[in-house]
Order: sequence, then structure tokens, then C-alpha cells
Amino acid sequence: MSKKETVPTFNKFQLAQSNQFNNREKDVLSAILEEGKAYTVQQAKDQMTTFLKKEPFL
Repeated sequence: MSKKETVPTFNKFQLAQSNQFNNREKDVLSAILEEGKAYTVQQAKDQMTTFLKKEPFL
């Protein structure tokens, strides 16, 4: 029997303060992540990638 690995999760504010992201990425995360929801670092990166690949709305 093996223990299930747990991946740490962070809220929007914690991710926006993280040193793992540059200032531009922090701005994007602040805009797209939901308040009160927890994300892994990978989930935050995936959401940011999806957002940045969208076609601009004109």
C-alpha cells in the first residue's frame, strides 16, 4: 500500500505573491484566477497558458 502524493494548493493571492512567476504572469493570474478557489502551481500555469493562447476579442 502506497501513500497518495498530495500536491500543495494555493489561493489566488499566494500565487500572485510567488517567486515562481514574473510580474507579467502575476498580473495575468490575478486577472484570471477565481477568489476562494485553490490551485496547484501546474493548474495555474495551465490556466495562464490557455488564457494567453486565446484569440483577442475585438
